[in-house]
Amino acid sequence: MQCFHCGRVVQETTHTQRNYAVDYYRLHTGKTEWEFLTSLRDDGLPHRYLKLTQAIDINTCIQCYARPEIRQRLDDDFNGRRSLIDI
Repeated sequence: MQCFHCGRVVQETTHTQRNYAVDYYRLHTGKTEWEFLTSLRDDGLPHRYLKLTQAIDINTCIQCYARPEIRQRLDDDFNGRRSLIDI
């Protein structure tokens, strides 16, 4: 496995009796499209959300996850502003 952002090989989480070490995070992303969820109440407004149509898991090493520009890219992907996998 390797980091999606920098390409570094990532290691599995290791556990000891008193501690553990995490080297990466597995994030769920993919192709999305905007959908609307209508309210059952007459006066309720529809809710807009991103529907995941094609799921893709990516690995992000802890160093990249800590970088502000990577966190911004992940946030943009999550909020539908810019897809991470189309970059």
